[in-house]
Amino acid sequence: MMNHPHTFILISIFALATTRASAANQPEDTSVELSWNTLKVHANQTLASSIPGQYSVKNLFDPDTAKAWVFHAEEQYRQAEEIKNPAILTLTLAKPSTLFAIALSPGYAKSAATQFQNASPKNVTVSLYRLNDDRPFETHRFTLSYHAREYSLPQLKKELKTIAFTDQTGERITGKSDNPLNSTERMLLINPGSAQIAKVELRIATMEHGAKFTDLAISKLRLLDQEADQKTAEYRLAQFISHDLDSAARKLNDTPRCITYTDKNTWPLLSNRSCTGPAPQLQQGQAEQGIDDVILTHKDPATQQYQVPFSIALRDAQSSISAGKKNLRVSSTDVANNELVLSKDPHGQLRALSGLTLTQAFQANRAEGFNKAYLQPQDNPYFFFAYSRLQFVPTNGGYQLDVYGPAGSQEAQWATR
Repeated sequence: MMNHPHTFILISIFALATTRASAANQPEDTSVELSWNTLKVHANQTLASSIPGQYSVKNLFDPDTAKAWVFHAEEQYRQAEEIKNPAILTLTLAKPSTLFAIALSPGYAKSAATQFQNASPKNVTVSLYRLNDDRPFETHRFTLSYHAREYSLPQLKKELKTIAFTDQTGERITGKSDNPLNSTERMLLINPGSAQIAKVELRIATMEHGAKFTDLAISKLRLLDQEADQKTAEYRLAQFISHDLDSAARKLNDTPRCITYTDKNTWPLLSNRSCTGPAPQLQQGQAEQGIDDVILTHKDPATQQYQVPFSIALRDAQSSISAGKKNLRVSSTDVANNELVLSKDPHGQLRALSGLTLTQAFQANRAEGFNKAYLQPQDNPYFFFAYSRLQFVPTNGGYQLDVYGPAGSQEAQWATR
């Protein structure tokens, strides 16, 4: 991890309430009345508390944003993302239903401090069951994206006393930030065959570490049903992805896009225009060995920018060659296999950002007269806003497709719900 100075934002030292019992879990069973169905809910573990229901799985369905379901996650080994005691949440529907999505808000969203200090799910595996089936007919593993910052380790220790972050280089440490993006709702598309679902199982076996605790939280959860939610923006979005995304994605290639950075700001920025500077050179990496491509760029004297055409920066998995030209290639299946980060636009309309990254992120590193942009690992949350992603923009009762990012800043803010 490269060192990037950031001012540490003081955060009051509280995460779980002071009445929190010792880090012990216990199984929990409850029932929840939805407007269109009844759920029997079983959690194989919930964090114990001296206050009844404080961390209950029932909090997932409580409108109070200060409440969350919490369990204590034990690391598989020191500083591991893998959890030794995976959490399993089982939702049994009284009446089998045609679900099309699950929406969940990761982390302890009570405050910026609780979200920052406590762990969040890194991956969620969703299994779907028909009535009377012992085995799932469909299973999806979704990766949840987060934003991270680099902190001064001595300063963080002074504020929090104990540290759970694991990515340390010298006296700098990188981990999940207090950016609102980290607790915004995620929609996970499921059940493309419109089957009648009797039971849903969510399994959490990896975590995004909190700054202070390995207690893992999910604040809210919604089951979205084709009949009950057919008039919602979530359903219109799911329908757009299923039926219209492939043709909409092809049209994105008709818009010129250029990614730029400068000596003063090495964070790349996407603009909807053609590049005008010297053409970059692409040195092919060896993806099977984990070696990324390197883009060699030259400063444009007219603009003082280093410029990379959007198509050059595309990941191999999201590009194709046609008539000697590299184009964006993305399908509805690609999008459905990734999370959708939900928010509202300035008019209060639902929009979404795909968890699927289209480009590799890069940072300028000028040395020995060369202007090199080194591509960064795809799963590094520090570079969340240095990737291009699909953005779903509401329009005329439906949706249109656009490209968001790179945003030109590590500290970008993507409006949340």
